[in-house]
Amino acid sequence: MIVGVLSVLIPISLASPAEFRLIQWGLIDDGRVVVIASGLLISVFGCQLVIGRVVRPLVEKILGEIESGKFDESVEDFIKAGPHVGWIERFILFSFLVSGNPAAAALVVTAKSLGRFPELQQAEKLVGDYYLVGTLTSVAVALVASGVTRTVLGMSPL
Repeated sequence: MIVGVLSVLIPISLASPAEFRLIQWGLIDDGRVVVIASGLLISVFGCQLVIGRVVRPLVEKILGEIESGKFDESVEDFIKAGPHVGWIERFILFSFLVSGNPAAAALVVTAKSLGRFPELQQAEKLVGDYYLVGTLTSVAVALVASGVTRTVLGMSPL
């Protein structure tokens, strides 16, 4: 969330007075952009704690299986990549859902599943459960955040 805020504040602080007026007139005074940006940041980064709490029991079990030697080290890499993949997933999902394209959002989830399928084929049921619970929680968070954002903007939630 800090990175998102800094990515907005740094260009504004470096802008010349004329550019600052354009930014102010175009972005800051338009409450819609602020609402959308806030919803996006909350969806992508703010809800990571919620998703982390939901998958934590599965992650602890998987890490225990890695330590005991039952699971390969590649499973740990799969688990470590999860939050980063989730950020990208929620960014794209939120963008499609706020813009009113739920069919495109469904394609994102399908593409993610196809991209991770080879790794899931080699993994145990526990890793598959982690993937499924994490993905569904991530999709739910993006859906709720985009619905709330659309409602604040005066549109129907879906």
